[in-house]
Amino acid sequence: MKTRKPFNLTAVAPSLGLVLLVGAFGCFGSDTPEESPAAAVQTETSQHDNDGMSVSSRTGTLKKIFHAAPSPVEMAKLIHRSGAAFEASACNAPSAGARYNTSDRQAINLGVYGADLSYSTIFEENAASLEYLQAIKDLSAQLGISDVITDDVLKEAEANRGDRKALIRIVSETFYDLNERLKSNGTEDLAGLLVAAGWVEGMYLATHHIDQAPTELKARIAEQKMTLDDVMRLCRSYEATPELTALLTRMEAIEAAYEGVSMTEADGNVTQEGENTFVLGGGDEYTADDATIAAIAAAVADVRTFCIQ
Repeated sequence: MKTRKPFNLTAVAPSLGLVLLVGAFGCFGSDTPEESPAAAVQTETSQHDNDGMSVSSRTGTLKKIFHAAPSPVEMAKLIHRSGAAFEASACNAPSAGARYNTSDRQAINLGVYGADLSYSTIFEENAASLEYLQAIKDLSAQLGISDVITDDVLKEAEANRGDRKALIRIVSETFYDLNERLKSNGTEDLAGLLVAAGWVEGMYLATHHIDQAPTELKARIAEQKMTLDDVMRLCRSYEATPELTALLTRMEAIEAAYEGVSMTEADGNVTQEGENTFVLGGGDEYTADDATIAAIAAAVADVRTFCIQ
């Protein structure tokens, strides 16, 4: 019997979620002065092509999405603080992957499974995490992108999991390669499906615990208003295929629910925590009452049902 080196799933899965562009909300909270969210986007969104947004522009927007959202670890702490427990039924069953037999559905659920993988890993449900990892590999192979999301990419992500700037670089490069591969295959819109569905599943898992959610988690959900704007702008830059149009049309209900979120403009500030760690503070504040959070949760749940059907 062959022996295999133990796989540090707890370490690599959140990084995998990032590399798949769909970790449970991406990255947050330690921007360096050299690369703030605004600067990251400003340097890359000035280039446009005939479709309205170049690959580098899309990569810049993706960086902004990651910079603006809380990390899987932060979300896990907030959920744990509420006393919530892991609920396997909240995720899309790994076995469901076998029924997705079109590239559109495979791309959507590659995004969904990326968020489910992060969720199960955060709760140290290693058996479930391995099943999601296999489902992700299967869908990647069916989409013909298994050579983009490679073992080397995962190893690099694991090796740099403590270096946020390096992780964002890995994500950006992988997204660029993924976008180019899908473009060469004439299926560039699948990148939009993957990103949108991954964001929806991450939101679904966060709002699934809404009845027990502490104030901090509700605040993070409210802050996703600006991230949603970027997700929609990114996905609308792709060719308006029937499946992408159908998903984005359904997501308009989430945008409508977010109309109840209030934003107060404020100046941001940068503070140093440790020799090489800088944290952005201040900035615009987003607030929402319980009714608005409930409306967001309901809208997200409806779109998520469409994603996994």
